[in-house]
This record gives sequence, structure tokens and C-alpha cells, in this order.
Amino acid sequence: MAWTEKPPTAIVALGDLAPLLRTESAKILAFGYARLLAASDGAIPSKASLDLAPIARMLADAALLAIEAPDRCVYRLVGENLKNRVGFDPTGLNYYDLVPEIRRSYAMRAMNMVIGRPMGFRADIAQIYSSGEALTIESLGLPLASAEQGVAGFILFADEAQSRWDRRIAEGTRLLGANVVRRDLVDIGFGTDADFRDLVET
Repeated sequence: MAWTEKPPTAIVALGDLAPLLRTESAKILAFGYARLLAASDGAIPSKASLDLAPIARMLADAALLAIEAPDRCVYRLVGENLKNRVGFDPTGLNYYDLVPEIRRSYAMRAMNMVIGRPMGFRADIAQIYSSGEALTIESLGLPLASAEQGVAGFILFADEAQSRWDRRIAEGTRLLGANVVRRDLVDIGFGTDADFRDLVET
């Protein structure tokens, strides 16, 4: 296996994202976020005043991460389906500590651009588990503004397997590795970073 830089596959506006979405949780988040964005007159919805009603049905597959510094991206909330699938509760952990060192700077750039631009992304991610099971995950991340000192912003994710997985097999197993297969950038009204590159295994 070799590591290769890979550009975004597509750059789309939030309103044009629907044809790319594969999972129910991503569809709910995209639609609900568009409603929140419209209600805030185009300003980034604030985590402090987040209305969960439009996205309540995807919360079991959700994760909320806080960007606390250039090298800290902390899980604040993690949905039960996500905990069950990866085999542990990452709440309170720094996401970057879970990323292979060779990819860490790329992961940092991806997360920081979501809140810095701001913008969103949709990714297909191949994941391997200690049970031998292999799944492709759809991950949709969108920014939330922060009113907390020391937190530059938040990213709300829908993170769901694109096929059925057997919870009985998954019990006692852990996520071993992940590789970005495709990443699409989502313009929520502020542009995107077309120069972004992932580092992927090929």
C-alpha cells in the first residue's frame, strides 16, 4: 500500500447535495441544517442555541466535535449507533490521536477548514474492524458557531454505515483502520477550499 494525495471528487452547494447522499442520517442532517441556516439568515447556526428538532432522527448516528486548538478536535457527543459500531465511546478523546501520524496534518486541515471557511464535507470512508468486517461509512460534517472560550467552532457529523451491519458480530470488536475513498466539499454560502487534498492509501 502507498500513500497518495487525492483532491475532492466534487464541490457542490448544500442545496445540490441530495443526489450524493447515501444514508438516511446524512439526508436528515443536510435537510435540517439547511433549515437552520435559513432560520439564521445565512449565519452559521450556533451550537449554544441549536434546535435539535430538525435533526432529532439522526442523533443516534451523530457526533459533535469541538475544535479547541489547531491540534485538538475533541468528541463532545457521540451517538449510540456510532459507539456500538466502533466498539468504544470516544467522548472526550482528541480525534487526531486516533488518526495515523502520517495522515494527522491532513485531518487537521480538513477539520479546521470546516470552521475556518466555513463549509462542509461529505466523505465515503472504508473502515476495517477487528471482527474482519469491512464497512463503507458515509460521513457528513457541517459547522456550528461557538460561544465558548477556547473553542473556535464545532462540527456536527452524521456518520452511518452505507450497508447493514450485524450488531451481534460487532459486539466486542473495535475499529482498526479507516481510509477516505471519496470526499466532496459542500459550499454553505462562503465558498470552499478547492486546493484541499486528502492523504489516502492506494
